Formats: sequence, structure tokens, C-alpha cells
Amino acid sequence: MVTCLLNNLFRLMPENPNTMDKSVNMFTVQPELSYTGSIQSPQDICHLSCSVYYSALEDIPAMVRQWWNGQDKRVATYVDSFTTRYASPVLWSQEIQSVQNTEHNMENMSVKGRPVTREVIATYTMELSEEVSVELVIQLPANHPLGIVTVESGKKIGIKAAQWRTWMLQLTTFLVHQNGSILDGLTLWKRNVDKRFEGIEDCMICFSVIHGSNCSLPRLTCRTCKKKFHSECLYKWFSTSNQSTCPACRNLF
Repeated sequence: MVTCLLNNLFRLMPENPNTMDKSVNMFTVQPELSYTGSIQSPQDICHLSCSVYYSALEDIPAMVRQWWNGQDKRVATYVDSFTTRYASPVLWSQEIQSVQNTEHNMENMSVKGRPVTREVIATYTMELSEEVSVELVIQLPANHPLGIVTVESGKKIGIKAAQWRTWMLQLTTFLVHQNGSILDGLTLWKRNVDKRFEGIEDCMICFSVIHGSNCSLPRLTCRTCKKKFHSECLYKWFSTSNQSTCPACRNLF
């Protein structure tokens, strides 16, 4: 369905989504809808197509990225060039602006934006027996959201290297494979780290506490090794491996 939608949108969108007088970019202004039943002009149809593509990039970026990665080189290059030139600047600017305009000082974590470098800086702190503080630098690519965001390490105190690598991988996974905004991904990542500090163990299949799709906790326990798993992860393991054994100890679950 998404493939059909996006293929048809690129048949309808103009090569240049700026209006004739160059004063309006069809990605920055919502089209006016007519309820009179009259036939829309070609420019109105182009404008509406741009609006739908923009909404897809904003609301289901992972699905659009998957569609783009499946195109042949010629189509993928055109989609990348078109999106980078007309849609991406609006989208990444909106992401950064939403961080700057709203107070996102969540418990234990503060977030700020750097529009010039297309970066979002998140600082997580936890007062335990010794202070824990980590800084994440998330940079949006010029062709956002088609390209992959990069997550780099800033300052970190009180975290072992192996645990830090796991957390970095978790955040990258959330941002790349889940639909939603950067703040949505950071919120899910924070909940995951919070639960880890509360003593809840990671699922031994996806290595996360919070499931990426339904935000559930690992509740199914192996009777032999006592490791816990998300029910969704375990179901997928049984289905793909054609076995009913524990992924950790290989005994019958």
C-alpha cells in the first residue's frame, strides 16, 4: 500500500514544488481543500500530492525509508535529490524547532537543539551511589528522514564501555526503525534506561527493556536459566527458528 502510494505521489508531484511566483513552497503551506465538488486545478493536485508526501515523511519515516531503499538506482537518486532539496530542510528544521520551542526537561534528561549543525543534544543524569551522566549527540542528515541519523557519544561519567555501546545501539535502532520524531525516539530510549536502573533485565533477544513496538516489558521467563523475554520477541524466535527452545540456554522453554 505504501509502495503504491509513494509511486503515485511521485507521478503527481511537480519537478519544482515552488509556485509560479516562487513565493510559496508546496511543502511549507497546507493546500486549501474545496468541498464544492468542483474539479481541482492541476496546480492544486500537485500541491495536495506534496502535502501527502510531506505527511508520509513526517509520520511514517521508517516506511518511506524502506520504500526508498528498495528502488533502483535511477529512481532512488531522483527521490533523494528531490527530497533533499525541497522537503528535508523543512522537516529537519521543524524537528530542531520543536526541541527549541518546548520545554523538554524530562526527569533525569534535558534536550536542546542546534539548528546550524542539525543536531539534537540529550543529557541524561542519574543520582545513584555515584553520579551517572551521559551526553548523546544526534545529527540529522541533509536528506532527513531518508538518510540515517548518526548518534555519537558526548561526555559520559559512571557508565561501562559495554553498557554504553548497547545504549548507543538501542537509540540508533529506535530512531532508524521506529516511526515518529526524534523526541519520540529519545523518550522511548530514556524509558528503557530508567527501567534498567530500576533493576529490570533486558530481553535476551532484542537486548532492550522496553519493546520497540508496544513498549511492553520482558515478562516471559525461562524455567531453566531464568532469563526473561518479550512475548513478541519470543514468538518471532519460535517462528523463525522452528524450535521451542530458550534462545539463551537452548533448553525446552
